[in-house]
Amino acid sequence: MKLIKIIIPCLLLGGCFWGTSQQSKFYTQSAVSEGILSANYTDFVVVNKVQLPKYMDRPQIMTQLKDSVQINISEYNRWVESPSVLATRVIVEDLSKLLPSAKIKMNHLKGEGFDWIISVEVAKINAVLEDKAELIAWYIIKNKKGEVVTQQKFTGIVNIGKTYDDLALGYSQLLGKLSQEIAGVLIKK
Repeated sequence: MKLIKIIIPCLLLGGCFWGTSQQSKFYTQSAVSEGILSANYTDFVVVNKVQLPKYMDRPQIMTQLKDSVQINISEYNRWVESPSVLATRVIVEDLSKLLPSAKIKMNHLKGEGFDWIISVEVAKINAVLEDKAELIAWYIIKNKKGEVVTQQKFTGIVNIGKTYDDLALGYSQLLGKLSQEIAGVLIKK
């Protein structure tokens, strides 16, 4: 009995020293748009939360195998926040850079008098490491009366490297291209 009292704590303590698990790494995306599309555009634009397919709106980063339909879900490489919130934040930041005199907000409070409201629904966003990242999304622009004035499909592809840093940068670039297109439509309205 004494031997068991000594062996069990040693085994448990030994597991703490030798049985370490892999550390998770956390990634974010950021606005990459450079330059100003219009310094004179002053409208109030609201960006709704980006809609992603449910299986994609998770903290684990997903990649696809080249020439395959298989998806890998990494338990140790994660987004710092929900991908839908992260994408919304990046679009708001990109639009703010492209249209610096405009008031660009994420969501809105009742009573705020916005001019335009933007909704983005992602149909597909995926990446193949050491190959490409792709984004297919629909965006809708409504006026303050809630009438749809534009509904368009966006498709973008960028080359990416072999790391999750490269993947995050690729997604940032795709969201920047989407934001550029949306800003271009806004300034024509």
